[in-house]
Amino acid sequence: MYTVKQVAALTGVSEATLRAWERRYGIVAPTRSPGGYRLYDDEHVGRLRRMAALVDAGVPASHAARATLAEEPAAPGASENPEPDGDLIDAAASLDPARLHATVAAAFAAAPFEQVADHWLRSQLDRLGRAWASGRLSVAEEHFASAGLLRAMAATFDAAPDDGSGPNVVVGLPPGARHELALFAFATCLRRRGTSVVYLGADVPVDAWERAVADRRARAAVLGVTARREVPKAQAVVDALRAVTPPVSVWVGGSHRHGVRGAHLLTDEASDAAATLHATLSAGGA
Repeated sequence: MYTVKQVAALTGVSEATLRAWERRYGIVAPTRSPGGYRLYDDEHVGRLRRMAALVDAGVPASHAARATLAEEPAAPGASENPEPDGDLIDAAASLDPARLHATVAAAFAAAPFEQVADHWLRSQLDRLGRAWASGRLSVAEEHFASAGLLRAMAATFDAAPDDGSGPNVVVGLPPGARHELALFAFATCLRRRGTSVVYLGADVPVDAWERAVADRRARAAVLGVTARREVPKAQAVVDALRAVTPPVSVWVGGSHRHGVRGAHLLTDEASDAAATLHATLSAGGA
C-alpha cells in the first residue's frame, strides 16, 4: 500500500491534484488507514499513471478520467498489444476533436511507442483505409483521423532527445506520394534510438531530396513507397541519390518497396526497420 505522498512521487501528479481527481471523477477509491490516511494499491497507481499520461498529452481531465475508467483489466495471458480506449473509426466519424484526441492519446499511453506503432497503429491504418474504401468514412473524416494521428506522433517525435551527435538520416516520400503516417512512425522510432532524423514529409521533389541530403551531410536517406503508382518516382529519387557525392546509403520501405531497384529494403514493422537502420549506421555500414 502507498500513501498519497508516495503515489505523487510515483505518478508525477501533485497530492492536491490526486485528491481532486478522486473527488471530481472517482478515478480511484483508496482505502483508509486506522488514522484516516489514504492508502493506494498497485492498481490505483497504474490507473493514475494512465490518466496522468493522457492529461500530459493534452486530453482534458474529464475526458481522460472517462477513458481511464472505461479500460478493462487484461486477462491472464492476454495479448500485450495496446488497444485503444475507444474506436478510432467511430471517433473519426464523430468529427469531435476531443473524442479523437482522447482515443488516440489512450492508445499512445498504453505502451511504449514502438509497440503502439507496430501493433495498434498498423491495424488502425488498415481499418481507416478499409472504412474509407467501403464508404463508412468520408474523405473529410479519414483526413480528420489522420491529422489527429500525425499530431500525436509529432509530439512523440519532438520529445525524443537529439543532441546532434548521431548520424543524420533524411526521411520522406517521393514526389506525388502523400500517405505518410507509417513512414512518420518509422521516423519517430528511429529518432528515439538516437539517430538525428530530418523528416521531410510528403510529396518531396527529386531536387529537394538531393539538396536535403547535401545540406545535412546525411549518412542515409529513407523513402516510403505505399502504392504501385509511386514506384517510378521513387526510383527517380533513388537513382538521383545514388549519384550524389559523398555517397549516401538509400533505403526503401512500404508495401511496394520491392518495385524499387538499387536500394536497401526495410521491413514492415516500424520499430524493427528503425533498429536495423540504426544498428547498420552505428556499425559504420551502408
